[in-house]
Amino acid sequence: MHKLGALETRVMDVLWDSEVPLSVHDLVDRLADQYHRPAYTTVLTVVTHLWEKDWVDRDKVGRAYLYRPRRSRAEATTDLLREILDSSQDASAVLLHLARTANAREVDALRRGLRSRY
Repeated sequence: MHKLGALETRVMDVLWDSEVPLSVHDLVDRLADQYHRPAYTTVLTVVTHLWEKDWVDRDKVGRAYLYRPRRSRAEATTDLLREILDSSQDASAVLLHLARTANAREVDALRRGLRSRY
């Protein structure tokens, strides 16, 4: 999995927050704020790169493509964490450090996940 740039991350956040696939026009509208409206061509380039990196799927509807995330935010985050662990010289130490720095809610989630695994 490829890492994302700042605008790619913003586009993915918009797609993850949407219940329906979005066109480039939809993305431009949702990315706009009171100070800045991204150019259509910029968003088109970004979403095309996300498609090439397998972050999004697209379906052609009429003349436009509609984009949707290929996997959930949790799945994408897990994939990144897996890459970190796989590239570490001591994955166990990384996991132990993470467990030591987790808050009570996160520890509870880890316990539930481990119980359901075994």
